[in-house]
Amino acid sequence: MRITIINIANKMPSWVTEACSEYLKRINHGKYSCNIIEIKSDKNNKRSANENMMQEALKIEAVIPKDNYVIALDERGKSLDSIKFAKQLELISNTHAGICFIIGGADGILPELRNKANLNISLSAFVFPHALVRVIILEQIYRAISILDNHPYHRE
Repeated sequence: MRITIINIANKMPSWVTEACSEYLKRINHGKYSCNIIEIKSDKNNKRSANENMMQEALKIEAVIPKDNYVIALDERGKSLDSIKFAKQLELISNTHAGICFIIGGADGILPELRNKANLNISLSAFVFPHALVRVIILEQIYRAISILDNHPYHRE
């Protein structure tokens, strides 16, 4: 299973970098690989939020790996528990070359890009800063892998 996370971000705090490194180390072994593509925020206070999201969407679309199943992370998306998320990733990996998650910037993901995604997932009804979303999705990917591999990390 090849996973790419595209994240609109500027300099990440050290705690985010450390947490992400730890989860990437746990994920990247054997049949699993995960990488993060960080795209600098294009936020410009002279432009509207929609214009900023349009600029960011162009950059995101340019780096989505070919033949990947695209999942946009958005609070309006579908809610899944960890077991259903794991099963969803397994189903997707059986039919696609890879899975690509999109984490938007401060203004979110351009609605047109969200609509192009194969799936929109909500991590919570709460809105989180994109730095925290990066850590949460990596933890959930690791949890999903542990569920699929019958590893004791996930407990019910």
